[in-house]
Amino acid sequence: TRADAEVALTAREFALLNYLMRRPGQVISKTELLDHVWDASVETAPNAVEVYVGYLRRKLGRDRLETVRGAGYRLAT
Repeated sequence: TRADAEVALTAREFALLNYLMRRPGQVISKTELLDHVWDASVETAPNAVEVYVGYLRRKLGRDRLETVRGAGYRLAT
């Protein structure tokens, strides 16, 4: 929920958020996210993680997902 309202997520958005929620406060690399959230048998665009992080930020609020330059992403705790 965001501001006490339900937020609709796609399956991929949910999978990404779920993976980040398992390690709150920890920086997770883009490569690790691609390996664990996206299907390895399907060719994935190089910017897929950035695109879906952007979708989640719009739905959950910009302050919930932090970009750690050169390292990856961190879910705010």
